[in-house]
Amino acid sequence: MKKTILIVTDLGLLRAYLETHPDNGRPPSLKLIDEWKPERSRMKRSEQVSDQAGRFPQGDGTGNISGNLSAGESLNTETEQERRSIGELAGRINTLLADPAVAHCLLAVSAPIHKQILAALEADARAKITKVRLPDLDGVLGVKTGK
Repeated sequence: MKKTILIVTDLGLLRAYLETHPDNGRPPSLKLIDEWKPERSRMKRSEQVSDQAGRFPQGDGTGNISGNLSAGESLNTETEQERRSIGELAGRINTLLADPAVAHCLLAVSAPIHKQILAALEADARAKITKVRLPDLDGVLGVKTGK
């Protein structure tokens, strides 16, 4: 029997549901089959990076100056974190859709990242996606986005 999976995701949470069809004539229902919360999305920035990395004494460079340290360079850490999270989400979706019994996938993904996720998916997984929804996920996953 061919399965249909519904995947709802944003950068902080992925939930996958299996569409089940009861034999007694009732309408289809959804059964949660996977929930994944990336570790990085729950960590504070101070837990992800050291506050001492790249910090150098301010001043003219003469002598040992203790005290004020420069902030160093900002190396687009937020962009890099988002890129890595998208890669992890795409890998998780690839794994879910690798099952030969899965024929169709309905994907609900937050609008700012949907193109990157689709681009990061393998061709076989992308071919199984029959519909992509770009909902306002505020409250859908139990997480408030603050809009």
